[in-house]
Amino acid sequence: MWDNTYGHRPGFQLWDDSPAVRNLFSATEGGRTKVPVLRSYREWDCTALFQATIYSRAFAVHHGTLNDVYVKPRGLSHGHFHPSVVSTTGNNAETCALAIDQLRLLRNSVCHSASSEMTKVTFDQYVKHAKDAFQALGVSTAPIDAVGSLLESDFPTSKVRSLEQAINEEYKSYIKFLEGVNSDIAELKKKLESDIASKEDVAMLARKIDELKVMQDVSDNKEDISTSARKEDIPISLPASNLKASKRLEENQSCEAENHYKLGIKKRMNHDFQSAHQDHQCALDTRAKLPGEEHQSNAECYRSLGVTQNKVGDFKAALQSKKRALDIRIKLFGEEHQSTAEYYHSLGVTQHEVGDFKAAVQSKQRALDIRIKLFEEENQSTAEYYHSLGVTQHELCDFKAALQSKQRALDIRIQLFGEEHQSTAEYYRSLGVTQNKVGDLKAALQSKQRALDIRIKLFGEEHQSTAEYYRSLGVTQNKVGDLKAAVQSKQRALDIRIKLFGEEHQSTAEYYHSLGVTQHELGDFKAAVQSKQRALDIRIQLFGEEHQSTAEYYHSLGVTQHELGDFKAAVQSKQRALDIRIQLFGEEHQSTAEYYHSLGVTQHELGDFKAAVQSKQRALDIRIKLFGEEHQSTAEYYHSLGVTQHELGDFKAAVQSKQRAVDIRIKLFGEENQSTAEYYHSLGVTQHKLGDFKAALQSKQRALDICIQLFGEEHQSTAEYYHSLGVTQHELGDFKAAVQSKQRAVDIRIKLFGEENQSTAEYYHSLGVTQHKLGDFKAALQSKQRALDICIQLFGEEHQSAAEYYHSLGVTQHELGDFKAALQSKQRALDIRIKLFGEEHQSAAEYYRSLGVTQNKVGDLKAALQSKQRALDIRIKLFGEEHQSTAEYYHSLGVTQHEVGDFKAALQSKQRARDIRKYC
Repeated sequence: MWDNTYGHRPGFQLWDDSPAVRNLFSATEGGRTKVPVLRSYREWDCTALFQATIYSRAFAVHHGTLNDVYVKPRGLSHGHFHPSVVSTTGNNAETCALAIDQLRLLRNSVCHSASSEMTKVTFDQYVKHAKDAFQALGVSTAPIDAVGSLLESDFPTSKVRSLEQAINEEYKSYIKFLEGVNSDIAELKKKLESDIASKEDVAMLARKIDELKVMQDVSDNKEDISTSARKEDIPISLPASNLKASKRLEENQSCEAENHYKLGIKKRMNHDFQSAHQDHQCALDTRAKLPGEEHQSNAECYRSLGVTQNKVGDFKAALQSKKRALDIRIKLFGEEHQSTAEYYHSLGVTQHEVGDFKAAVQSKQRALDIRIKLFEEENQSTAEYYHSLGVTQHELCDFKAALQSKQRALDIRIQLFGEEHQSTAEYYRSLGVTQNKVGDLKAALQSKQRALDIRIKLFGEEHQSTAEYYRSLGVTQNKVGDLKAAVQSKQRALDIRIKLFGEEHQSTAEYYHSLGVTQHELGDFKAAVQSKQRALDIRIQLFGEEHQSTAEYYHSLGVTQHELGDFKAAVQSKQRALDIRIQLFGEEHQSTAEYYHSLGVTQHELGDFKAAVQSKQRALDIRIKLFGEEHQSTAEYYHSLGVTQHELGDFKAAVQSKQRAVDIRIKLFGEENQSTAEYYHSLGVTQHKLGDFKAALQSKQRALDICIQLFGEEHQSTAEYYHSLGVTQHELGDFKAAVQSKQRAVDIRIKLFGEENQSTAEYYHSLGVTQHKLGDFKAALQSKQRALDICIQLFGEEHQSAAEYYHSLGVTQHELGDFKAALQSKQRALDIRIKLFGEEHQSAAEYYRSLGVTQNKVGDLKAALQSKQRALDIRIKLFGEEHQSTAEYYHSLGVTQHEVGDFKAALQSKQRARDIRKYC
């Protein structure tokens, strides 16, 4: 309150509990205050804290204290509480005042109670009031939750009753003994008075008096003796002195155990889990020395130890402790008992934590069944058990059951507390998470939006949970494809988080990263890189480089840098992620394989195929070792490796890798599967490159057949597979079939995407190439012209594809005898090529030579010589003399030299071509 009101004002400072800031507080009070400002606020009692807040003039509004303005007008009668501590108008000052006053009322009710006891209903109501107040103030409810989770047996009430009962039993035994002794003494007295008493009678009287003295000693210590435990556990044959020592020993041990037990609970509430664990273990060890393990207090101690072990992450030990507690509980009270249900549920929580969701569902379901039988459905705890069960069913992937459980929990919650309640908001959000998982995105959006609306109404925008709900809503908006809305929700979540906790906070890093993921999906890679980089920087500052999440953030950043085309930076980020991963988990780990493969993908894009093959091969080796050959991801890694081997020119190895991927895919999912079709097609592409056109034709035909069966003819992949099949048919010389396949690809493409599309242009051109080969030059001319027109419309003239299409068009125009048009087309292709890539380029050499062929045909031999000579010079510079294509260029030059009558030069050129071919 001080920081928000005065902390940033000129002349003031944030609250640091220094004498200076306490003096400033006193000054704002007018120089006179009931608050002990000379002492640290940590030493203030409750009354002082109330005086410093709701009764303070420092925080007065409208010329009155918070109590005067917001609390008094409520007119609460004695012994009553505020029905709600949340302002109905969204006034944060009113909410703060009501929450603090609610805590004041709770303090007074507990401290001024005429009884040392309270009913379970009252206890639960007090816990609810305290929790609502804490939440309204934005304070962690963990301590309240810890108190609320305690059982009745965790409090001393039952032990007080046990002690009273033990004392009463002790008194009864004592009185009975006195009655017997009194009777014996009276009889002996009569004998003495009548002079008939023997020496034995006198001795017996002396013994009775001695016994009476012993009992008096016991009586003097009866309060201490009876505080321990169970009279029935002490052997009745012990002498009185041994009985006294035994009981005192049990008393000391029981008190020691009780002290450790209570101290452990207190430390656990303060989040000191390690110390709490030690105290609970000491309590249990001490109790083990007492007679009989099958005792209620032992069950309580085992359970409490298990809760603490769960908190410190020792789930195996927690399971053992909670199972033992449950066994004792069932033996003492049977299955149909409230505490048995609580123990079942507690066990289920730990089983959930260790990932044994099946066992956790069984435990939680049993707890719920008992709860319903004892208290029926319309009960707060029943709602909590339903929800908890749904959370585990969700993790078990039984989403249908999870939806039913969470929906039932929500229905009960609304019936008990209405819509405008914190827990109702939590249950709405949780339900939305499961709806999101089953793909019911519309319902998930509605649930999460409702949760957010309630949260904002109760606590306002500037609240931790509001930020969490914004982010959760953004996740579903991302899933439904509303990326713009998702970015807005996640950005709002981040803004609130930064305002509450600052930049240097773990959750702030998480929110930055989540925002970056959606920006990536939206295609705003530049913004995504900035968000992910900020997340990474915070993560490194908080946890250092050598941390699992740091590796994850490095890798995620690398993925976006890859998409942005910054492959060099992506390789660095992914390599760093891999190095950290190996250092933390070693090479033989699933995520290490994933990071190796991801690195290989970027190295592939960077053109470093050798490094990419090494990375992908290592990923595959780890994958096979962890999951074996017959696994989906193994097939994916085999295929990815084959793609890079293909680019590296190792077609034989690529065919083997891709074939293995196809075999695994078929074994796992059968032939009729989209991925199987993709793998078949990819295999066919490599087989085509290897020159095995027959095998390539079979693989591509199979891919096409599967695709048509799955998606029909009118599908993008079907068009792609038709075209690819046509390419191989072309290479096999089956131009008629190739034309049919390529024409079908064009028709589908136009129907799906229209004419004005890059792929449509590519398909038109490819079709024209085959029509040319088939000798249908007129059709070829039309197809190539259409490809060129689309390309110019999309990209303009100065484009690589435009140059290629101009040249191809010129080749067909040449064959048709339209040499003038051919010269224009080829010259334009050459000009664009030189402008884009310069003269020293392979395609420039090809275009010069092709232009020379047409110039030769029209009789412009001088120009033809120049073009072909230039083509040869570039070829030699790029590939050297000893190359097959260089031989072709020498021979073409010789043909033109022959045409102009320079037979000597022609002979030299053709001889050079012959020599090169001989050695190549």
